[in-house]
Amino acid sequence: MANYAYNEKEKGIALARVNSVDASYRDLCNVCSNIRGRRADAALMFLTTALEEKRPIRYPRHNKRRGHVRSLGGKKGGCPVKSIKIVLNVLQNAVANANAKGLGDCKIIHIAANKQDVFARMSAKGRRMRQDFENAFVEIVLRELKSEENLQKQKEIKKKREEAKKALEAKAKELEAKKAADAKAAQERKDAKPAGGDAKKETNADAKKEDEKKAADAAKKEDEKKAADAAKKEDEKKAADAAKKEEKKEANASQAPRQKMSDVLKQAKERPPVKKSGKNLN
Repeated sequence: MANYAYNEKEKGIALARVNSVDASYRDLCNVCSNIRGRRADAALMFLTTALEEKRPIRYPRHNKRRGHVRSLGGKKGGCPVKSIKIVLNVLQNAVANANAKGLGDCKIIHIAANKQDVFARMSAKGRRMRQDFENAFVEIVLRELKSEENLQKQKEIKKKREEAKKALEAKAKELEAKKAADAKAAQERKDAKPAGGDAKKETNADAKKEDEKKAADAAKKEDEKKAADAAKKEDEKKAADAAKKEEKKEANASQAPRQKMSDVLKQAKERPPVKKSGKNLN
């Protein structure tokens, strides 16, 4: 069994591989690069058309001494029928495996070809050049399109999580820098505290004296206000008493003549009668 990087038991995956094929691994690599990332049905159609030599294969690499093709826009290409046939057979096997697993439309997520074994082939006697025999392998991995979409969503979710993680790390660094700045400022205040403490004490003492002075002034003003109110009340009382005395005096003065008349009448009643003499004064 071939050693795949993809797990054969994974859901939504179909694998196919061929080993030890007698073909140029360079041509196989170029054929694989032309269908990499395509849908399986589109890749089958492309290879079928290329096998009929109706469509050339572009050679992005291993293209030394290759001719330019008009239909490729002047780029290098060719029709390696042998390699196309091998890749087409492997792709058909992969599609058959996908159908056996019950998968729907698939996409080529991995396709590769490379040199596998090199066997020594000695040249004829008397010749110095040797031409080794090389074979190659081709492997294809298909994934169901739904699984591909889910994988894409998972990648997006992972990317968002990484971005959120980076944002949190940046925020944490910012908070750490802020804490360090606050600690530094606190240390500076602590270092500058002795000199500033005496000044603060003096300021507090002056403020306390000022408050005591203000309190004393306020108490003095309150006492003066109370004394003024008391004096005012005393003056009002004296004025009221004087007014009462004056009224009483006036009342007594108005009743004096009546009292005097009554006293005269009383005295006249109490006076002894005058004895009449016998002499005639006339």
